[in-house]
Amino acid sequence: MNASASVATDGPLYRGDDLKVRWKQRLLSVMPSASLGALLVWLVIVPLVLILISSFKPTGFPMDTGWTIDNYIRTYADAEFWALVLNTIQFAVGSMVVALTIGTIVAWLVERTDMPMRGVVRVLVILPMATPPVLMAIGWVMLLSPRTGFFNDLLQGLFGLSEAPINIFSLPGMIFVEGLALVPSTFLILSPAFRNMDPSLEEAAFTSGAGLLTTIRKVFLPLLWPSIVAAGVFLLIVGFLVFDIPGTIGMPVGIFVLSSQVVYLANDSPTGLPEYGIISAMAIFFLVLVISLAWAHQRQTRRQTSFVTITGKGWRVRPLPLGRWRWIAFGFICFYFLLAVVAPVGILIWSSLTPYQAGVSAEMLGKLTLANHLDFFSNRRAVSASINSVVIALVASTAVALLSFLVSWVVVRSKLPGRKFIDVLSFLPIAIPGTLIGVGLIYVYLTLNFIPIYGSIWIIIVAYTTNYLSFGSRATHGVMLQMHSDLEEAARTSGAGWFRTTRRIVAPLAFPAIAAVWIWVFAHCMRELTSALLLKGADNTTLPVLLWGYWTGGEPNKAAAVGVWLVIAMLLCVVAWQILAARSRSASGREAA
Repeated sequence: MNASASVATDGPLYRGDDLKVRWKQRLLSVMPSASLGALLVWLVIVPLVLILISSFKPTGFPMDTGWTIDNYIRTYADAEFWALVLNTIQFAVGSMVVALTIGTIVAWLVERTDMPMRGVVRVLVILPMATPPVLMAIGWVMLLSPRTGFFNDLLQGLFGLSEAPINIFSLPGMIFVEGLALVPSTFLILSPAFRNMDPSLEEAAFTSGAGLLTTIRKVFLPLLWPSIVAAGVFLLIVGFLVFDIPGTIGMPVGIFVLSSQVVYLANDSPTGLPEYGIISAMAIFFLVLVISLAWAHQRQTRRQTSFVTITGKGWRVRPLPLGRWRWIAFGFICFYFLLAVVAPVGILIWSSLTPYQAGVSAEMLGKLTLANHLDFFSNRRAVSASINSVVIALVASTAVALLSFLVSWVVVRSKLPGRKFIDVLSFLPIAIPGTLIGVGLIYVYLTLNFIPIYGSIWIIIVAYTTNYLSFGSRATHGVMLQMHSDLEEAARTSGAGWFRTTRRIVAPLAFPAIAAVWIWVFAHCMRELTSALLLKGADNTTLPVLLWGYWTGGEPNKAAAVGVWLVIAMLLCVVAWQILAARSRSASGREAA
């Protein structure tokens, strides 16, 4: 009797303990993805939800009482809003066409022809990334301003013109400068597609009697079309997001795009108070448009895998002979470099050495001075801005690198539940402009004021981490996909746990790519203006915001001095990034072998 009772009692207790163990194991298995997902929801979804709520609030603040659709009526019933949308579309499409045209030609010349000094050309094309867009815009304002622009003065003197022939303060001027700024990104996107295309196809076309134009139309374009479309959609997204160039060139003369209008309504609205309700209503249109483009970009990127050449033998590209056009092609690259780097940076250096705004002339040589540079190093505000920029860049780049590694491990290397949701969340920031991230974080940390980071460097760190997470996670996804699973399986078979396997195998193999992401994010944090401008406070001014303050405050020479040192810092970052990217490609090649 006692024995049977004991057996009857022990059975359910054992099954209950077993159920608890199973639930505990299941809970532990979802904890990594749940924790990471919760963090990404906080960084990405919460600001967007508060923007949506604020668009229905009379005051524009999410926690205030009352609901209204008046913000939407005032925004979408206004003809000026649709003129603004048209300006934005023209700016984005025009910039895309300029960048895609130049970038495609340069990628083809470098990867598929016998143009001389192709190694040097690669450097010349990538170096413009060391010039922040706001500085390129300031440089071109100094070069093509109708009143004091160097090139306009030169053309007027050469041809005896009574007025300046070129006005940079125009929509075509904005498109021209933005197009130049986007060429390096276009080249980096398209260059691998040109490099990896099987040359036997074009050789077969030439053997069949096809000329160069026919080969381009029948061979090159069909094979490269997915990559070109993906690059074009990416450039459109950037055109809809950027503020630096439209703000520098367009705002002073009343030419606005959506991003510059958001900054204007937040900082300089006619009422004297931020128009957060109107900003939020505009933001919803902005988000739908850009998220649609981001979805199209992701879909087109996936389609690229359908356009491949299957070959059973190794091949080497035989460069297309350009004949007498070789040095003309090289001259074209040098001309681009002159427009993108030499001219704008050269005029910035000149302006930083003059005591006041003046054109380039022999008379000014005797007045050149280092006063603006000395002021930069002795000015307490400038020193504080420099320290803030470095600290923000260090922390944000480290956070992005770490988060990107964790996201890629969960999405690519694990079978944890919720990994597709995490992948979507990590990609979503590519469709959120810096202006909207800034506005969203204002809502979050003014509403949840028990987290006291509003007005500090930490809110800018959060903004940059959110903004650059999509780039970091895409980059680390690639290196994770290249690692063979046998390496981790061998470690687990040898008794190594997850942490030890990650520390000894996964992290060392991924390190070159992670380091390249870290430097890329660090460089972009040092130059980013939009979010920092919206989130600026008394103690969190960054170098780009200081530069912007000097420029808009009528001190262009001090702005130029800050810009020169910022370009030097960016140049070091770009060089380091390229070195680490080359090591990453080399490491990937060894791993594949």
